[in-house]
Amino acid sequence: MKVKSLFIKDYNQFKDFELDLTYPAGHPKTGQPLDKVCIIGQSGTGKTTLLNKIQKIYSSNVAKAFYSHPITKSEHIANNGQQIKYEDYIDKSYIQYAANSIDNDLKSYENGHFIYKNGEQLSKVGYPQTKFIEANAGNKDLGSKIDYWDTIVKDIVNFREKEIQYKLEIAELVIIQENPTEIIQEKLQNYNQWVDGILNPIKDLSENYLDKILINFNLRVRQNLDFKKTEDIATIKIETLNGIEVPNALLSTGTKQIILTTLPLYASKPENTIILFDEPERSLYPDIQVLIVDFYIKLVKDCQFFFATHSPLIASCFEPWEIVELKFNPDGSVYRELYYDVEKGNHVDNYTIDPRYLRWDSILTRLFDLDKDSNEARTRKLMEIAALRSKLQKANGKLSPEEMQKLQTQFEKLAELLDWEYDAKN
Repeated sequence: MKVKSLFIKDYNQFKDFELDLTYPAGHPKTGQPLDKVCIIGQSGTGKTTLLNKIQKIYSSNVAKAFYSHPITKSEHIANNGQQIKYEDYIDKSYIQYAANSIDNDLKSYENGHFIYKNGEQLSKVGYPQTKFIEANAGNKDLGSKIDYWDTIVKDIVNFREKEIQYKLEIAELVIIQENPTEIIQEKLQNYNQWVDGILNPIKDLSENYLDKILINFNLRVRQNLDFKKTEDIATIKIETLNGIEVPNALLSTGTKQIILTTLPLYASKPENTIILFDEPERSLYPDIQVLIVDFYIKLVKDCQFFFATHSPLIASCFEPWEIVELKFNPDGSVYRELYYDVEKGNHVDNYTIDPRYLRWDSILTRLFDLDKDSNEARTRKLMEIAALRSKLQKANGKLSPEEMQKLQTQFEKLAELLDWEYDAKN
């Protein structure tokens, strides 16, 4: 189940705030909930607040996962099987989401009640889980007591203890020389069958999760057991692509951030989950930022992502209808900036902004509302190069070849600094 709309009656800067989170007309998924959402906006507009609000409304329903009752009204409110007066919930904050299809719509209220419209009996309504991930874990160590660590370590320890046991038994057989070769080969065969028949958690974490992004840092998870001390059994080690171990303390903040935000997804293998992600770009270089959204989405199954970000590179990974840009009204409340022609309607053909097709500077000016395309230093240099160009064009033999060459050299040097394309002949 995924969120398809959100209404907040009155909460901080959100006043009668409503979001449509479905694909627009003309899209192959018209009317279905968005698979991913990008929330942007000036500091203070409430990006993180919006994530917290979504989590709060969903969290209130954890204990009310099932409801089964014949529906006698087109609109029905229930709380753990008990009927509630519909009138008591008009104009309350809610999240609307689609159950198994767009026809089975449910509204989930902040206090744990829900309302749905359906002409038939709806049973075993399971609320999706929510998972809130903050990309601020870079100051932690991989051996620290972090979320999901016990779950991950348990599987790793169990595998490695069994692996060590097999290898010790084989080593003992080899040491005792009178043991027939057939016995040793049989033990090796048993070991290989065990390896082939069981999920290796380190290999799974490495190949199906972390290495997909760590390769961009010239890093990978060390799969081979490096057993020097007892703690090594319950440790995830990182190495360069050349096999040189990188101690946890020497990993960059961005590398730790990637690892420590991936581990919860690896440990929980979420399905049908609302994943709320605050500032995924933190401590990451631009080349990684443009990859990170797709990386996280491919790690899970049938989940819906909400990203809150300040990064134009993150925003460039989204379709225009997936972006929720928050802006201030004159009274301090916020609204969503629409990227389509309202008079023509919410149709894919009516969108006037699509961040996927914009240059980085255009994203900054059109989505992130920078009123200038450069700083004052660049503006001064642009005026300087314009003056040089004018002087060169007006020279017309009035200057000596040496003076012309000097001006031309100054012009070309400044053009290179400004990354300014020009025609050398004109």
